[in-house]
Amino acid sequence: MPLLILALILYSSVAQANVRFPHQTPPVTGPSKASPSECPPPLSVTIFLRKQICVHICFAEKLAVANKLLEQQGLADASTLGVQRLTGFRYGQTSLHGHGMAIDIDAATNPYLIHEGNETRLDEELAVVYERIAQFLLGRPSVVPHLGAERHIKETHRASAARLYDVLAQESVAMQHYFVLMKEGPQLWEYVHTPLGSHRVRLPSTFLSLLSKEEENPSQERKAAATSISNLTIDQIRLRMMSDWVTLTGQEGPSILALPRANAGVTGENVYLYYPQVAPPASDNPAKGEADRPFDSKGKAYPGRSPLNGFLTLRKELVLALIDSGLRWGALDLGHTSGDLMHFDSRDATCGRISTWKPFDYVPFS
Repeated sequence: MPLLILALILYSSVAQANVRFPHQTPPVTGPSKASPSECPPPLSVTIFLRKQICVHICFAEKLAVANKLLEQQGLADASTLGVQRLTGFRYGQTSLHGHGMAIDIDAATNPYLIHEGNETRLDEELAVVYERIAQFLLGRPSVVPHLGAERHIKETHRASAARLYDVLAQESVAMQHYFVLMKEGPQLWEYVHTPLGSHRVRLPSTFLSLLSKEEENPSQERKAAATSISNLTIDQIRLRMMSDWVTLTGQEGPSILALPRANAGVTGENVYLYYPQVAPPASDNPAKGEADRPFDSKGKAYPGRSPLNGFLTLRKELVLALIDSGLRWGALDLGHTSGDLMHFDSRDATCGRISTWKPFDYVPFS
């Protein structure tokens, strides 16, 4: 059995609000630096993860707390954590970024997955895709459509964030595997012929509707091998995956070579599958702006933003340190607009809180 299929089976066995103003993340066009001329009072240029960033002076105190927590673990350097870019203050915006009370970390690879303002209809399409990926590769529902829901009774905010991080990390890896299988037809064929894959491909939320047509009208060969799935049906599954790619990105993806047909008239000829037509997503109210697909790379503005790379590159240590410093995480703390993985903010502009922090109060995640 190929390593990828084995990895999928093993991986799937792993144990399973406030509202802010919407913002637009600027393109990634250069290094994350801030200068005093670009950082008017009461903002200041501060150092976080040994990178310069312009934020409100009170927000800078919270970043200092997070920095200390990370230093305890030997992780106070952006390169150690794999962080490429920080974005803080944005001139002219009415959001918390416009007040220097928010930061985005590696926006290109930690996108706003769902629940962005003015995108209810797009969210419905996205929820179907996230659910299909989770059910097909993890055998469980996706948490993405439910980001921002109430946490478990008696569960601390930190425990809720740690739990959510783990399941999001699972789904991020599952997304990578899902679209690798879209590209590699033989690997998809092998996966759906394993016990787990054979069950999951027949779930109503995955590909049951495609298999039902084949199994209602079996050929003689199909009658002899009732659990086998033909190459034609495998390619129909891949076409559904390609549609999912377009829903997430708004663009065509990698070229997909069709599997050979048993009755093909020409042998050795390369036949490619076609992506569905790309249509712009409909916003709830066009007067308030256009809808924005979560994996739209906007040309070269967001390098690395691709479903093949998943959607979570932030280290768990970094996320928990920022939460422990008093910041909200956009993935779960923004109520019905939760889903912004890159984003951390605070509505508390009170300074002087740093003196209440004690190193021995901090318990790293296990």
